[in-house]
Amino acid sequence: MTRQIPIQQAERTIIVDLLRGFALFGVLLANFSSMLTNNVPQPIIDAHASAFDQLLDQFHDIFIRNKFITLFSILFGYGFGVIMERLEKKQLQATDFFLRRMFWLFIFGCINLALWNGDILHIYAMTGIFLLLFRKQSTKRILIFSIFFLILIPTAFRFYQVYFLHYSANQKAIISTYYQAYKFGSLVDVISVNYKTYLPQWVYTWSEWRDMSETLGRFLLGYYILRRQLFTNLESNSSFLRKLWKWTLFVSLLYIPLQVAAAKGIIPIPRPILYPFLKVGVLGMALFYATTIIKLYRSGKLATLMESFRNLGCMTLTNYLVQTIIYVIVFYNIGFGLLGEFSFGLIWLSSFIVYALQVVFSRWWMSRFYFGPAEWVWRQLTYKKRFKLRRDLPGIASVNS
Repeated sequence: MTRQIPIQQAERTIIVDLLRGFALFGVLLANFSSMLTNNVPQPIIDAHASAFDQLLDQFHDIFIRNKFITLFSILFGYGFGVIMERLEKKQLQATDFFLRRMFWLFIFGCINLALWNGDILHIYAMTGIFLLLFRKQSTKRILIFSIFFLILIPTAFRFYQVYFLHYSANQKAIISTYYQAYKFGSLVDVISVNYKTYLPQWVYTWSEWRDMSETLGRFLLGYYILRRQLFTNLESNSSFLRKLWKWTLFVSLLYIPLQVAAAKGIIPIPRPILYPFLKVGVLGMALFYATTIIKLYRSGKLATLMESFRNLGCMTLTNYLVQTIIYVIVFYNIGFGLLGEFSFGLIWLSSFIVYALQVVFSRWWMSRFYFGPAEWVWRQLTYKKRFKLRRDLPGIASVNS
């Protein structure tokens, strides 16, 4: 039987890695900001907030929040399709392989969740399993299911949460609990709080199920893009991508005033009614960002920046986990204990600095190794065998030779 081999760099789709690296910045900025908004009591935030900080917070809500994680999730679904097609071409057992891959991603996620309550990897792993149910569906049906799980089901969940669910988490108390553990507690306190608050904050409120539905919808949209070969044949799909860019720009321009009006309570319409329209706007803006990057890539402009994005995208798992380590070092009591000391302005500045450092590190690493360190470990656990890590460079002896 043909042995399983991980996807080497020469076999990867350049634009997908590039988009992953681009999306990673928005994810970093959103997660850095959430360290403030989700874990610090409002009076402490207000004590540091200037008019400029409030403007940055509003800018974040309009242009950052949920847009980049949406793109990130779409690309995960695309990667699922790549793996499935590759295994099926080699007539290998795809189901067992993918379940094993998701199991180890779930383990990574649980470890990450122990350190930081905003982990997304465990949700990706639990949701990713359901992708196996759609392998035999037609391309058209995959798109229909994507819309169903991305827009319709979450809207139903939102109605249920607002009008029928007789449970609500005490967010102020939970935020205060996080703050005390992160700012003043030990590592054991952090782990204990993150797991103890998981059920009341996410599961009992049904937020976890709504998030999983949205995530599955994004995954399926990525799988649809793979089926349509939109990223592997950029030239032949250029007309479609141009139209998509124009339409998503139009949707984004409609979304911006709607989001502002909804945030300020100007529109006298219940939030659950606005929910699907806001979700369409978020998706439209995420796709607008993606098609804009594709246009820049195809034009040959900003080539150095595009290559930096690509290096980051080749090791997104590593960079994502390293960001958690940075949160621990910067914000927690076991590090510098700066939680609550940052304004939004400092959050943005720190995000740019961390991202720039990850660009430099990723460029250096990928010039010497085939995979990021976390990706390498994940692959070996999935394939149950050892794979070469270091590239054979002149003057460098390979540890794997």
